[in-house]
Amino acid sequence: MSANAVTDKQEELVMTRVFDAPRERVFDILTKPEHLQKWWGPKGVSHPIVELDGRVGGQFFLGQRGGDGAMHYEVGVVREITPPSRFVFAFHFADEKRRRVPLSWAGVPDGWEGEIVHEVTLAAEGTRTRVTIRLTGFPSSKWGEMAKYGLAESFDRLEYAVVDDMTVAAPGEREIVITRTFNAPRALVYEALTKAEHVQRWWGPRQYGPVTAVSDFRAGGRYRFAQGSPQGEVAFSGEIRESSPERIVYTEEFEAMPGHGALVTVTLEDRGGKTLLTMRSVYQTQEDRDAVIASGMEWGARLSYLQLDEVIDSLGKAA
Repeated sequence: MSANAVTDKQEELVMTRVFDAPRERVFDILTKPEHLQKWWGPKGVSHPIVELDGRVGGQFFLGQRGGDGAMHYEVGVVREITPPSRFVFAFHFADEKRRRVPLSWAGVPDGWEGEIVHEVTLAAEGTRTRVTIRLTGFPSSKWGEMAKYGLAESFDRLEYAVVDDMTVAAPGEREIVITRTFNAPRALVYEALTKAEHVQRWWGPRQYGPVTAVSDFRAGGRYRFAQGSPQGEVAFSGEIRESSPERIVYTEEFEAMPGHGALVTVTLEDRGGKTLLTMRSVYQTQEDRDAVIASGMEWGARLSYLQLDEVIDSLGKAA
């Protein structure tokens, strides 16, 4: 990955970065709604609403929740799309009913009727991809300064998303096995996985709001992680059987369904400065295992691990 190359003029902002992934994969992550929520916007925001019709004239609608819980909306249209090399769309700010609104705090003046245009180009450089995003149509210089910050953090999040190698398998009758590589030493990954103050920052999709976490990761200790959701509180708790930077073993029970818990074994393997996580969950019955898969577990885990990337990165910079 190369550092950002930035051109900043009053009328435009251009940012370029090289990503360690093929162009086709990067294009998919940039243009498909199931991936857009992984990288759009600065760190700490979430996207309960993502609609993107990836064809010329297709509609774009995004609902973004900030760290303060406030919702902001963007409405737009796809102007060009040429896989896997170019994508152009324009948008403006709106309310939940898709009506245009000003955002004075963000430097969007009352009466502004323009569109902010994103021109995204992707150039193959061997097995890597150079992404250039050009923004034009600023409503104000203040908005341009905020956009520069937000786009840089979007690129950071995009970098995590394009190298996400998470796999989910369901071997046998009662198991789920997840693997995922983290770009950090094993001790740092272990700290982020087990300390409550870090778990609060990555566990569960951000769009569902704050997480409460209590953890005592030692043999005989207990933990409880909980978060709100459209269906009410989602809480998991259990007992720690083993805990070390190499291996964690614990029970896990979804509190809304007592008596259907799992035994979870997490191994952390040192891969030359990176860490391979393998999580093996064994359920009491095949029906329990299948119900977990059907619940959208993979989607939630993938978003949580992308958030864990950010937490691990911040811990490494603070060390």
